[in-house]
Amino acid sequence: MKHAAPPVPRLRVASAADAPILTELRYEFRTGLAPDVQPEAGFRERCAEWMAARLPWSDVWRCWLAEDDAGEPLGMVWVQFLEKLPNPIGEPELHAYLTSFYVRPAARNRGVGSSLLDAALAACAERGSDAVFLWPTARSRALYLRHGFSDRAGVLECRLWESGPHT
Repeated sequence: MKHAAPPVPRLRVASAADAPILTELRYEFRTGLAPDVQPEAGFRERCAEWMAARLPWSDVWRCWLAEDDAGEPLGMVWVQFLEKLPNPIGEPELHAYLTSFYVRPAARNRGVGSSLLDAALAACAERGSDAVFLWPTARSRALYLRHGFSDRAGVLECRLWESGPHT
């Protein structure tokens, strides 16, 4: 017996009106990784306000929302475009930071993540990004590798809030 392929999710660029559901997804995502340190209601208000201010089409932030046929949210991905300094060697002058990429557990392994990632990478290519970077979770690493990401030697990170003052 042949099983039908799961339906392809509907993807769309999120708008300011989507801030409440995107806030819910963000809260689910982050509290699934670590306990919250801010009361949920305060976080939701702060996050929704922040998102609504950035969601109108902008040169800096873009977010895609995946939904099922009934309009129920399945996941999201955000991209922040970062300008580079002018460069005389013909290298693109834009980077892209992929963040808050989350698919609800019930929607995983159905192509939702790949669809969201494809949309985000297409927008990065369309904008002429030099590189797309992110910090993956252990679970998401294989998805990124399948989509052309690689571990790069030489990338350094300084987590200021974890390591204290620097001189």
